Amino acid sequence: MRIKSQIILSMVAAAALIGLVGGVGIFTQIAATQSLGLTEATNVARELADTIVFKSSDGSPSLLERPDALREFLEHQHHRSRRDFLIVDRNRVLLAHAADEEHKVGDKFDHDRGDEVGKTLADGVPRKFTDPDEGIDILAVPIEHPEDTIIGAVLLEYDPLLRAAEQRTNNMLWLVGLSAAAAVLVAAGFAWLLLRRFNAGLADMTGGMEALAKGNAMTRIDHTRKDEFGQLAQGFNTMAAELQSARAHIEDIVETAAEGIAVLDSDGRIASVNPAATAMIGRRADKIVGQAWDAVMTMHDPKGGAFAVGTSPVERALTTGRQHQSEVRLTKADGSHVPMIASCSPLSRSDGGLVLTLNDISELRRAEGVVSERADQLALLNLALHEKSETTSRLVKLGELLQACVTFPEAFSVVGTAMAEFLGGLSGTVHLTSASRNLVEEVAHWGAVRSSATQFAPEDCWALRRGQEHVAGPGMLSPRCAHINENGGKGYVCMPLAAQGETLGILHLCEPNAAEKPQWLAERQQILRGVVDTLALALANLRLRETLRQQSIRDPNTGLFNRRYLEETSSRELRRMERSGQPLVIMMLDVDHFKQFNDTFGHEAGDLVLKQVAATLIEHARDSDVVSRYGGEEFAIVLPGCSLEEGAERAEALRQAIRQLHLTHRGRTLGTITVSFGVAAFPEHGAGWAELTNAADHALYEAKGEGRDRVLVARSHAPGERQIQLVPVPKK
Repeated sequence: MRIKSQIILSMVAAAALIGLVGGVGIFTQIAATQSLGLTEATNVARELADTIVFKSSDGSPSLLERPDALREFLEHQHHRSRRDFLIVDRNRVLLAHAADEEHKVGDKFDHDRGDEVGKTLADGVPRKFTDPDEGIDILAVPIEHPEDTIIGAVLLEYDPLLRAAEQRTNNMLWLVGLSAAAAVLVAAGFAWLLLRRFNAGLADMTGGMEALAKGNAMTRIDHTRKDEFGQLAQGFNTMAAELQSARAHIEDIVETAAEGIAVLDSDGRIASVNPAATAMIGRRADKIVGQAWDAVMTMHDPKGGAFAVGTSPVERALTTGRQHQSEVRLTKADGSHVPMIASCSPLSRSDGGLVLTLNDISELRRAEGVVSERADQLALLNLALHEKSETTSRLVKLGELLQACVTFPEAFSVVGTAMAEFLGGLSGTVHLTSASRNLVEEVAHWGAVRSSATQFAPEDCWALRRGQEHVAGPGMLSPRCAHINENGGKGYVCMPLAAQGETLGILHLCEPNAAEKPQWLAERQQILRGVVDTLALALANLRLRETLRQQSIRDPNTGLFNRRYLEETSSRELRRMERSGQPLVIMMLDVDHFKQFNDTFGHEAGDLVLKQVAATLIEHARDSDVVSRYGGEEFAIVLPGCSLEEGAERAEALRQAIRQLHLTHRGRTLGTITVSFGVAAFPEHGAGWAELTNAADHALYEAKGEGRDRVLVARSHAPGERQIQLVPVPKK
């Protein structure tokens, strides 16, 4: 009985020991798995942080300084690794994210109730925490730039599968513990029943746990037994399967990562590589593993030069035990060179070593080259656009100045000044076609060279003949215009000035050094076309404006000024004479018996008489005189600066000149034409226009009453008198 009790006690103690050893072994493996997953995730995050703040040797900005490039980089990492990433600054404000729809750029990250992100930003220690809103584990790793200066943090999703495996492992740990406790109770109560089966079950469990503790996740225990050892074996197998799945998932992440990953021991020998690293190095994995790192890969600095001894990122990390990252040029087995970001992160295990991550940035460099090329092209386009904008502004200003001109001389003055600015270095002229269309005359000139005649016939210019631009010069087969007066050593172009369906003239330009400047016209073609169109339209509008003005102030039958123009101009002239103290004379004249003349010979003959009388008045008028048709057969003449006596004499001369006209119409002699005159003057007959016209009109009516064909001068009246006294002019 004592032996049996000892056996029972021994079995109870053994069961407790087995439960304790098994629990410790499982807990140790779980902790190792958790530590391995956290370490590798931390290394991935650190490499990501280092890549974000990395600046190449040519001074290009880092990804952190280029939001669009940072967002594309994170999306690329998300597509490769299938996990979410977030980047926050020192104030926990979200700078960029990939595949995270819950957060927006610019929002403050506050999904860590324990302020784990803030603690990481403060002390630089990576931390894992659970997002209470989404129920996922997140790893926070600081971003340091420059070294030992924390400027932000990388937040990445800690693998949910690993978390589930950890949870199931923890559950299994509790199961094993409970099983161990149950084994103790069962052994105490039923020691005599377990004695025969205990040794076999204990051996299986002990062997499985020891194998699992050594890292063999493939270990399985036969669970066909129907007793408690069978249940423990089944739970153990479930736990081992979960651990194997979690470990396989981590290995898949490493195997499928786009970055090349190599694990080096403390001696610099490669312990393992992923497929991406073998592709970058250009060798098979069995030719890499076990070799010294510098025996299978050759690194140069970004410019292609060799690193000094101990200065490569791998050597520095192995020597100092600190993380190092730099841009390198990796020479592949085929001799090609690939730009890489080499990141070396020391391992935290006792035997040392490091993880070397190679990130191919050749696409990034090519993209930067394309961006630089596009930037240069954009600068050229902006320059061309700026030049076009300046040209357009100058053309608009020229058009505004020309449209503001009221006379052709004003317009020609503007053209002469503006052309020297628009077409610097070229001499030129503007020629306009005369109203008779048989002569082309120069109206404006600029520059030191005068290569065209000032006047020529329209047929002398090929541009006017053909109605299009004509260019001639050294080495050209096109004929030279007849109006060109130089020896053929210069280049010139004649461009028609056409607008509103009418050719107004030409713009002529001359380049003295055309033989040395074959592109002299092509480089100015655009602005020249704009100048020609603007100038032609402005001159056409000015001509139309002048035509309309003449139509508004001229009598269409006689070509004389009309009554409206006479009254506007004469009032202005009267004020001018008053200011200068000079006299002014107004004549009113009327054709005698004009109605009878019309009835006898017809209205066509009457129009002929009016035209000839008007022509005679114009022939005897001065440039300063204003001759107008006052109405019907009545005319008026204003003579500024003329005294009353001179006015009377000039009226008599006009009367005699008209009387001597001999007109015929359709073979019939129209007879003698006589005219009656009334003459008044300022200041003798008044100071206002109405007073003067009244006085002259009364004198005219009196001349009619006295027998017509005579000149009468209105007599000055005393103050208070209203009547006009007339003085006959003695006939010479």
